[in-house]
Amino acid sequence: MTVARENIDALTGLRFVAAFLITFGHSWAPALDITAIGMPLFFTLSGFIIHYVYSEAFQGRWSRATGQFAFARFSRLYPLYWFLMIYFMLRTAMGAMLAHPDNFPALLGYLFACWTWWPALADGKPVWFYFISWSVSTEIFFYVCYALFLYRLAAIRSVRSCLWALVAFCLLAYAFFFALFITRDIWEPAVLQGHPEFISRVDDFEMSFYRWFLYLSPYCRLPEFIGGVLTCQLFRLSRQQHSIVDRVRPATVGIVAIAVMAVLYAQLRYFGENDPWKAVGHFTYGAFVVNLHQNFLFAPCCYAVMFSLACGGWGLARALSSGPARFLGDISYSTYLSHQRLTWWLEEHFALSQQLPTLLYLALLLPAIYLLSWGLYTVVEMPAKRVLRGLVSTRTERRSTVSTGG
Repeated sequence: MTVARENIDALTGLRFVAAFLITFGHSWAPALDITAIGMPLFFTLSGFIIHYVYSEAFQGRWSRATGQFAFARFSRLYPLYWFLMIYFMLRTAMGAMLAHPDNFPALLGYLFACWTWWPALADGKPVWFYFISWSVSTEIFFYVCYALFLYRLAAIRSVRSCLWALVAFCLLAYAFFFALFITRDIWEPAVLQGHPEFISRVDDFEMSFYRWFLYLSPYCRLPEFIGGVLTCQLFRLSRQQHSIVDRVRPATVGIVAIAVMAVLYAQLRYFGENDPWKAVGHFTYGAFVVNLHQNFLFAPCCYAVMFSLACGGWGLARALSSGPARFLGDISYSTYLSHQRLTWWLEEHFALSQQLPTLLYLALLLPAIYLLSWGLYTVVEMPAKRVLRGLVSTRTERRSTVSTGG
């Protein structure tokens, strides 16, 4: 299903930015909120890239494209995912917990990377040992949705129609999440009444059903991905019809989007620290902003940044297209899945954050994270992908030889 297309190097570099924001937030507790920008960047960028790479293939033979798409995604994500899952199973209490027969559904959820599709429980409580993998599970759901129906967004043929569709979609998404926000004191107690094993947001937010539904589950993160697909379609059409690109300066779009993102982030930090946003009966603007950071707060800004970088022609696009940025973008999946475990291990054995000044601690930790990422990318991620795709390629060639009598 290879389609001739030009690589968008700046978006590869943007993957590095997304992974770095998450890594930095997990490495230094005062910056944890910055991960609220990193995750939307990942999910929106995923929608853009998937549509950019596969939309033309899906316009051909759907059954063939779906099979090849599924295998391409499998060979890209699962080898490293399983490698690190086995590590967690062997090195933490996760293995013993999931080995119990009663916890077999949770084990299957982790094995097939779909455990965020429902509130996975083991021994009556959520399983968080391999928590960093939650986004992989959520991403797999996005891929299923793309193969089933989202690829049809390629049928939009007008720049104007696509732009209006993207704007309308963003407004509808905000309205949907506002409706969930103002009715949360109705639907959350109803869920807890029917499922007493779940926890309320007031009692334990981190382990609550509320957080799973709005933050971890694919159902409330899917809009980010869909908007990424629409943004890609807008970019594809604008390149063909030369209307948007000719009238709008990509640098202006990108700079304005980053400025708006900075304002939203400042509000998130302020209200997150000063507003009782989880409280029952509390429906202020600040509470809505903090609640919205779990899913769609930064998504429209991400769409604008991606579009501007894909168009290129300005400083940030050139910087993210550089060799180092592209390399760090290539290893971003390894960075994302491995960084937290390395941080925990270093803290457990050396307690560096307690012994060193913050800047020195980060100056030692971040290079170690990227060295480990490079190693995993080189030793696990890429070799596994090459082997799997080589096997399929060999099998396809053999079938072709047999069918032609060669």
